[in-house]
Amino acid sequence: MKKQDPAREITVVERNRPYDTFGWGVVFSDETLGGFEDADKETYDRIVKEYAYWGDIDTYIKGERIRSTGHGFAGMSRKRLLNIFQELCLPENSLAPFDCGSL
Repeated sequence: MKKQDPAREITVVERNRPYDTFGWGVVFSDETLGGFEDADKETYDRIVKEYAYWGDIDTYIKGERIRSTGHGFAGMSRKRLLNIFQELCLPENSLAPFDCGSL
C-alpha cells in the first residue's frame, strides 16, 4: 500500500522478536507467485531468489511411483520470508518495534 500511495501512514506491529518463527515453511502456488509479481515486483524478486521450486509431485504406493504434474509450487523457510518482509519494511519506516506482545 505504501508503494502505491507514499502519503499513507502504515505501521506493522510484530508481537515477536525479529528472528522468531513458529512453523517450518511456507508454500506458494504459481498463481500466488504471479499475484506477488503483479502487486509488488521488488518483494517477488526477493522471494524467488531464495525459494525451492517443484512442479511435479511423486507419490509412492507399494514401491510404484505415481507422478502428478502441472502443479507448480515454491517453498521457503517461514523465518526467511518474515525476514525479507522485515527488510523491505524498514526503509519505508513502517515497521514498529519488535516484541510487542499481545495487543
